[in-house]
Amino acid sequence: MNNQNDHWENAPEPRGGGAGAGDGDQWNYARLLVPMLGLAAYRWIWERWCQREIQEVKVQYAKKLHEEPEFSLSQRAKVTLKELEHQLLERQHVYCSYTQRRDQRLEMEKNMLIKVVNDPVMPELNLEYGLNDIFRRDTHCADLLNSDKRQNGRLMWIYLKQWQDTVQKRKRAE
Repeated sequence: MNNQNDHWENAPEPRGGGAGAGDGDQWNYARLLVPMLGLAAYRWIWERWCQREIQEVKVQYAKKLHEEPEFSLSQRAKVTLKELEHQLLERQHVYCSYTQRRDQRLEMEKNMLIKVVNDPVMPELNLEYGLNDIFRRDTHCADLLNSDKRQNGRLMWIYLKQWQDTVQKRKRAE
């Protein structure tokens, strides 16, 4: 019988029972909470610093834009036509290639149309209509052993020449 009494006397106290019980648990939570609060404060400070840096860069960029002379509409159109010519050459090369995937050509066409619609350089060029016409009807490919991309496409070259002439006329008018 004496043995049973020893067992009950040495049993751990239940949580919340007795004075000072559970104090160790509070310190464990504090040990976890302090580093988490420190990381949150560090992140908050870092975000504020990054926002300040971004704002400074935006201000510098805005100042730089006002200092540099703006391009005329015809100059912007000329640059856009050069980029468009390069993209059309690549598109026609993919169209005429037997090893390239056709879906790659469709993605190129889609990106060209999005760019032209979102940034209309000169409305009188009517680039969107011309591109759609090229994509639908320009099927000319040079012979199989052709390595010169400039021999592919016929309608594309007609439109590019027409657009360049329009830009030249606009430039002379300016």
